[in-house]
Amino acid sequence: MSELLVRDRWYALIIAGPSGSGKSVVAEHIGRELSLPVIDADDYHSSAAVERMKSGTALTDEYRENWAERIIGGMVAWRRRGESVIIACSCLRRRTRDRFRTYVHEARIVGGQVMIAWLDVAPDVLKSRLEHREAQHTHFFPASLLSSQLETAEPPNPQQEPGVIRVPIRDETPEVVAGRVWESAPALHPFVARAADAE
Repeated sequence: MSELLVRDRWYALIIAGPSGSGKSVVAEHIGRELSLPVIDADDYHSSAAVERMKSGTALTDEYRENWAERIIGGMVAWRRRGESVIIACSCLRRRTRDRFRTYVHEARIVGGQVMIAWLDVAPDVLKSRLEHREAQHTHFFPASLLSSQLETAEPPNPQQEPGVIRVPIRDETPEVVAGRVWESAPALHPFVARAADAE
């Protein structure tokens, strides 16, 4: 019975968007608020990939697909512990987002759900954030690769993709954005309520 309850309330909330959109800090804030584990996709890059990006060379689609599978592996590990999870991952391409959703279907998780919140940030704001980050040496992704990411990106259409929300952002704090994401994902609220009731 306890296993059924765990299955019935499992979900993954993916905070997505280009580099500089604030995925990691927003995911961390939501994870703290909900007492859930957080997966940062940056931690799943190989050292070679990080060096490649540092040098200003974009990643290949083949690499991105393998990278996504490693992130899904991390998601599966938390799922096996009965833990829902918050994930910060760019998910630039539709096929990457579909792969996360396909996992839930293939694993036959009863009541499981993947929700993707795409952070909509204007290109000029992204560029400014990346340049500031680069000047502070706080991240390996250079501002010079932003144009490549934006060309690669396939922003989701909530009318065409299941379980997707788009959250417009300008200069709000991560806390405000996190609250906006959660307010825009009412489908997940019963999961949290059920988890609290089970305690």
